[in-house]
Amino acid sequence: MNSRERVLAAVNHKASDRIPITFDAANEVYDTLYTYFGTNSKEQLFNKLNVDTWMLLPGNFIYTPEEENKIEKTTVWGHKTVVKQYSGGTYDEIFFNPLAEKDEISDLKKYKWTSPDIFDFSHFPHEARLHSDRAIIGVFTWGPYFVASFLRGLENLMMDFAIRKDYAEYLISTLSEISASALTRMLQSYGEGIDIVYMADDYCSQDAPMFSPEDFKELIVPYLTKLVAITHRYNKKFLLHVCGAVRPLLPMIINTGVDMLEPIQIRASGMDPAGLKRDFGNDICFYGGVDLQQILCNGTPQQVSDEVKRLIDIMGENGGYILGPGHTYIQTDSPLENILSMYETAFLYRRS
Repeated sequence: MNSRERVLAAVNHKASDRIPITFDAANEVYDTLYTYFGTNSKEQLFNKLNVDTWMLLPGNFIYTPEEENKIEKTTVWGHKTVVKQYSGGTYDEIFFNPLAEKDEISDLKKYKWTSPDIFDFSHFPHEARLHSDRAIIGVFTWGPYFVASFLRGLENLMMDFAIRKDYAEYLISTLSEISASALTRMLQSYGEGIDIVYMADDYCSQDAPMFSPEDFKELIVPYLTKLVAITHRYNKKFLLHVCGAVRPLLPMIINTGVDMLEPIQIRASGMDPAGLKRDFGNDICFYGGVDLQQILCNGTPQQVSDEVKRLIDIMGENGGYILGPGHTYIQTDSPLENILSMYETAFLYRRS
C-alpha cells in the first residue's frame, strides 16, 4: 500500500498493512525535527517520520500577507490578535472581538462580512499532484461556530445561545453560507487530488460540551449536515476537528455523515479509547489519540511506545483509526526522544 491507499482503507474501516500515521506540530517542534534530521524540507521530514497525510491550507486562511508578520494583526474575519511569548515560543492571542458589543440582529445585518472569495485555493491542484502518494487533506476555513466565537467572544456567544437564540441563529446561518460557498468553490475549481476535507469547529471543554445537545441539534447540525453533503457530492471524505469531551454529541455528528473525528483527546471526559471504539468504531474513523497532556510531554520514550501500541491494539481493529497527536499540534513541551519514539513505534508495530 502507498500512504493514500492506507489512509483511505482506514477511513473505509478496512485493514491495512500498518496503522496510518499523521503529524502536525507547533512551528518550534518542526524546527527541532528539521535540525535533528538535517533537513529543511517538510517532505523529507514526513518521509523520515513515515507520515501518510499531507494538508493543504488556503492562502489568507487566517491573515492576508500584509497582516501576518505584524505583532498586532487583523484576521480575514475581522477579529484581532497579538503575538504573545511563552517559554517554548510564541502564539497569537485574540484581544478584539468585532461583534462583542453588537447584540442586535440589525448590527449583524450592517456588519461587513468576509467574502468567501478571499480564500486562495489556486495552489491546491499543483501541490496535491506533488504529494499524490499521500492522502491529501484540503482545508477551506474554520467552522461557523468557531468563527462565531472569535467574532462575538465565547462568553457572549454562549449567552446568545441561552437568551438570544434568534441572534445566534442569524449569526451562525450567515457564517454557514460563507463557509458553504468557500467549500463549494474549493471543491468545484480546485478539488482535483483532494481526498479529505478538514474543518475545525471546537464545541467542547475537557469535561463536557460547551452547550446543550438541544442547542447543538438546532444550531450546529443543520450546517454540519450541509457541509458534509457538499463534500460527499464531490466524493471526498469529511474530517471534523473537535477537541475535548465530544462523546455526548457523537451520535448527532455521525448522523450528519461526518466520516472522521480528530483529535481524540483521551483524558477528556468520556473519551476512553475502548469505549469509543466499542460504541462508535463502526460508524466513524478516529484520527489522533496520542496523549499530549501527560504521556508525550512527561512520559519516557518507553511509556510513549507502550501507549502507541495500546492505541493501535484498541482502535486499529478492523481499520477505522489513523494515529497522530491527541491535540492536533504536538507542543513544545514534548521531548524530541518521545516524538521519535511515537513515530518509530507507529511505523513498526503490528497488531497481534
